[in-house]
Amino acid sequence: MKNRHKGETCLVLGNGRSLKDVPLKFLKKYPSFGTNRIYLLDSFTPTYYVAVNENIINQSIEEINAIDATKFIAAQFASKIKGAHPLADNGSPHFSKNPFDVLYEGFSVTYVCLQLAYWMGFTTVLLVGVDHKYPTSNGNANVLTSAPNGNHFAKDYYAPGEIWNNPDLVRSAKAFEMAKEAFYKSRPRRKIVNLTPDSGLDVFKKGSISAW
Repeated sequence: MKNRHKGETCLVLGNGRSLKDVPLKFLKKYPSFGTNRIYLLDSFTPTYYVAVNENIINQSIEEINAIDATKFIAAQFASKIKGAHPLADNGSPHFSKNPFDVLYEGFSVTYVCLQLAYWMGFTTVLLVGVDHKYPTSNGNANVLTSAPNGNHFAKDYYAPGEIWNNPDLVRSAKAFEMAKEAFYKSRPRRKIVNLTPDSGLDVFKKGSISAW
């Protein structure tokens, strides 16, 4: 898959509340990377699907298997997903230009998508639904869902009794800095543009959907 999309533009979708306000027509305009429970978004299937979180995968196996997309799954769980391409994380902070060798998850599946997008040759990556705002400071801790938390595009993104991980906004932002540097230093130069309104992620250049 190296350079399959050389010179093209793609979308990387976060799962924040703002995603529900992105026009479906725009989401279908470019090749896309969707993650985790993107299957809850009505009438949309991403070009590529990515999941690396143990809780997400184990609690959504049937739904993930039903997605009609090329799938990339954390290596230790890939055997559970038919036709999945395994991704191995060695835990060492870096930006991998060959994610099928080894990569760094960077405390965000969005960061994994950026490494895949680079490998595939995309010149421009547009971020949507990357709100990067959560009312917690206990990053990466397991949380038992008791009620809808309102942090995602679907109010029932996590059902009562399900386990999920608090986002680690600090460490994921450090990973995004590595992605920004890798894209900027590429020749020809590439770019990542955050089209998420009022996003808490300030690492990347901001933009608006209307410009694309």
